[in-house]
Amino acid sequence: MDILIVYGSQYGNTQRIAQAMAAALQPEHAVRVMQASVATGAIGDGVDLLFVGAPTQMRGLRLLARPFLDGLEDRGFRGTPAAAFDTRLDVGPQTLESVVIARRLEAAGCLLVCKPQSFVVVGLEGPLATGEEARSAAWALAVARSVVAPV
Repeated sequence: MDILIVYGSQYGNTQRIAQAMAAALQPEHAVRVMQASVATGAIGDGVDLLFVGAPTQMRGLRLLARPFLDGLEDRGFRGTPAAAFDTRLDVGPQTLESVVIARRLEAAGCLLVCKPQSFVVVGLEGPLATGEEARSAAWALAVARSVVAPV
């Protein structure tokens, strides 16, 4: 399967999650990892599974994945299986970036294959909580295994 992981990251925590996911997926799949600001030209042709993630900041108002998500449908991602993730502090109720991303993916015609997933950071700038990289790797593998690649 061809998998594209796109992320927005300010302090490197979401990037580390994306890289952990890619490392887990690469033995079984072709994986590309791209920062959202660079992925604006990525097209959906040949992408069997799309992961998009960003940190939860400013109560979901600062979407660092926006550069990639804008115009997603026009770049051929309609019908692409997709999953959303975020990194966040473990503090009270908040609008999670992964939920915002999931809504944008659905609006662009992507097929959400699982509930949005959050990975916890310890402080405003990180680091990631203990075990979160391993948990993200296991999650990405489970998501990929749940998706059947087109024949």
